[in-house]
Amino acid sequence: MIGKYKQLVVTLILFIFPFSFYTAKAEAKTDPRIPKNKIVALVYDDSGSMWEQSGAGGKRPIDNWKYANYALQSFTALLEKQDQLKVVYMSSPTVANPIELDERLRQHEIDQIRAWQGKKNTPLASLHTAINELNKAAENNRNSDFWLIVLTDGIFNELNHLDPSIPTTQIDADKKALFSSLQDLKAKVEKNGTSIHTTLIPIETYLNPEELSIMADFKQQWKESSGGLVLESKGQLDIIQRINEVAALMTNRDPDEQEQFDLNPVWEGNQLVLKSPFPLRRITLLEQSPEENASFQMKEFYMNNERIEKGMEGPFKVKTPDDPAQLNPPIRGTFTHFKNVNGDGVIEKGTYKIVFDKKLTKEQQKNIEVVAEPAIDFKIGFQKINSNGSLTKDSSVFFKGSKMRVETTLLKSDSSDEEIDIRDIDVGSLFEVEAKIGQNNLPLKYDRKLNKFIGEFTITNNEKIPVNVKVNIKGFYQQEKDTSLQALPTRKLSLVANTDAWRAPLDKLDQAQPLVITPMVNGEEMTSEELKKIMNHLKIESPGNIKIDTKQKGNQIYIYPKSLSPIFRTSVGEVPLHITLQGQYPNEVAEGTFTLTIEDISIFKKYGKDIIKALILLALIAYLIGIIIKPRFDKNRISIEYKQSRKREKLREARVMTENFHTSWVQRWLVPYLAEKKRISDLVFKADRKKDRVLLVKESQYADLIVRHEKLLDRSKKADIAIYHNDEIQIERSNSYLVYTFKSH
Repeated sequence: MIGKYKQLVVTLILFIFPFSFYTAKAEAKTDPRIPKNKIVALVYDDSGSMWEQSGAGGKRPIDNWKYANYALQSFTALLEKQDQLKVVYMSSPTVANPIELDERLRQHEIDQIRAWQGKKNTPLASLHTAINELNKAAENNRNSDFWLIVLTDGIFNELNHLDPSIPTTQIDADKKALFSSLQDLKAKVEKNGTSIHTTLIPIETYLNPEELSIMADFKQQWKESSGGLVLESKGQLDIIQRINEVAALMTNRDPDEQEQFDLNPVWEGNQLVLKSPFPLRRITLLEQSPEENASFQMKEFYMNNERIEKGMEGPFKVKTPDDPAQLNPPIRGTFTHFKNVNGDGVIEKGTYKIVFDKKLTKEQQKNIEVVAEPAIDFKIGFQKINSNGSLTKDSSVFFKGSKMRVETTLLKSDSSDEEIDIRDIDVGSLFEVEAKIGQNNLPLKYDRKLNKFIGEFTITNNEKIPVNVKVNIKGFYQQEKDTSLQALPTRKLSLVANTDAWRAPLDKLDQAQPLVITPMVNGEEMTSEELKKIMNHLKIESPGNIKIDTKQKGNQIYIYPKSLSPIFRTSVGEVPLHITLQGQYPNEVAEGTFTLTIEDISIFKKYGKDIIKALILLALIAYLIGIIIKPRFDKNRISIEYKQSRKREKLREARVMTENFHTSWVQRWLVPYLAEKKRISDLVFKADRKKDRVLLVKESQYADLIVRHEKLLDRSKKADIAIYHNDEIQIERSNSYLVYTFKSH
């Protein structure tokens, strides 16, 4: 028997449990939080149709009421003591029954729920009563999470088009009033910065086609007015399955997901050891047994080897009410909660021990299920990626075209901004984090260094961009938050000149006042700090020939037109300047065309100085060429040996003297073009371009001069004569004889 009950009980509890810890889709805030308590208004259908079905053969009993009653008991057992629960029974539609959740009184409340035996109809007033209760609660509970849950198996009496006594106009008016009040409640709660969750669970098994049509219209308006969840049920055991699906969807888990995160339970004697890499809000042990009372008790709770006094709540016992028709066996369950009552109330990640009064048998261990409630939240942040790779959180620079980074950081629930360090966890196998930015899905990757999930994107428009981020820890936790990113339109940059008529004479350009340009941002002057950042992006183009110097002074650009050299190369007349300044953010460009008027000058002023300079330059070049090409003696290679005697026959015995071709420094290096000359006794020699010879100048020649053993005779004074190595020059006079011999080494 126990195996049969166990699967049913587990299914039901897994349906109910997420209601106690689900953190719904919320608006992301600067200081994210998880609401401290939940305020729940539950409309409970205890009409006769939950007990019996009418048909051609009469009425026959059904047990929808029994499973609905058990679900309400379990829901009560799972809420926390700071939560608030009010139940509106349709048999008493104007009364919201408060359910006491104090640990000392809760079991009594559960027993009272099990004993409830109402059997009436389905009035619309019950839903109005629940909405009014939440409206009143919203005025004084701005840090709560609000829930409206409606469980019914039929259409509301006042909305029944099949009843001829109810005018269609009255039905439409009642419907409009109901959904308007639901919309007003949603707006009121969300204005306070919290959220409301509406869930409709219709049991449609026994509705006829006309009633199904009426219910379909009601479900559609339920979704549209409150963004609520609708899950149809076939009744009886399918109620459990549908509510389990609700719970899975509300926690953003796949109802068919097989892989569930657990706390790795290990039995060590009379202790159950659990481990979690994440902080928890609460641990619940569910005992499933066909017996009325468990044969064991839980005594102590340890968190990381620290005993938590008063850390246990319960046990709370639930059971399907007695069924007169005895259609199905009863279901029983026991809930025991474990909490950290110290500090911020969070069960820190680590190892936990639950101590029993005795060692449990294998069968008893199988009857225990462990369910963990995560203490996890997250915050969403945006940063702009600057062109140099740095980041900024300044939202005033989130312009269209900006490259952005979205960041998601896990936080410990109920903390101000305490991050959860997951660097030691296998993030890849456990986490799925995705952002939807506008219409684009962006998977976020974990950055172990930053301990954040990050993704990069580009702002493509200048509107308010909706952003939805989903964080999923497979089989354990999933939450999504909505926020928005206000993208700013690209700033309009412009350039304004200090004058509309800048002019200067051509020869006074270097002394002229600058053209002053003031960059503007959306009609206001740009700051000097911003201009300094983008000054290197300044670009000036002109079709004319002119030199431009620029300088930043404060928040202005000083433009100095300069003449070219030579000055006549500079354009005159109207010279346009096209100025482009790239902004520091994407798609920001300031452009402008400004005209410089350069007045022409006289021809002499324009060309005179440069012509003189050109002539001087040419003369200098000619002089340098003359210095370079002038023939010079190779004084280290050549010389003249000469002998002198009064008698010809004595010349051979005469002493040989040597004369070098040394000249003055001025003659050698400063006089251009003219060949270097050297006088040796009565003869003058001149340097030749070829270094192995010299020239006997014609001025030193006469007819009786003997060169290379021949008299010159009529060849004298006609041209310079080349003198080579060992050539002799003889001079015969009446009283002396001289012989000159040229040496080239």
